[in-house]
Amino acid sequence: MIKNKKILILEDELIVGLDLQEILIQEGYKTNLVHSFDEGMLEITTFQPQLVLCDINLNGKANGIDFAKEVNKIYPFTEVIYITSYTSVKYTEEADETHPINYIVKPWNEEQIKVAIRIAFKYIDSKKENMNLMSELSHSEYRILSMIAEQKTSKIIGEELFISEKTVRNHRYNISKKLNLDTNNNSLLKWAIANFSK
Repeated sequence: MIKNKKILILEDELIVGLDLQEILIQEGYKTNLVHSFDEGMLEITTFQPQLVLCDINLNGKANGIDFAKEVNKIYPFTEVIYITSYTSVKYTEEADETHPINYIVKPWNEEQIKVAIRIAFKYIDSKKENMNLMSELSHSEYRILSMIAEQKTSKIIGEELFISEKTVRNHRYNISKKLNLDTNNNSLLKWAIANFSK
């Protein structure tokens, strides 16, 4: 449901921020607009959004990338989409280190914003569902899943955990079943890599 989806907009250009907010409100999202790093840090604590639209270039000492780094530390389940007029390698390399789920390049249009937000929430909802599925795993299964994400083979996992390779394969099968994955291909490996990143 869109009405439960919250988006924080960090944009130091007032008109741009208000335009974004108007588009998102019309789509049914709850939004708050802030204009600086410090305002953003205060607001993220009280508002607790699932998504932040974050301008990379902010007035002041700290920029949007600094903000995203703090968000990743404090609220690792809050996702970031960068808004930027910069497409240089320097900015994108530094920004990529914060694992944003998308970039919106200025000048943007209304449809780009709507599509980017819909895609973002599909990703967020899928990630939440995957986290719920992972809560069904035992401690041993979770540990094995994290090792699978590191692309370790069943043999290596068995050696490191002092269990047989057959036991690891049984765990892999049970994990796949709990995560509703196909047990006959590399679905578990792909799922583990996708969900143990960030």
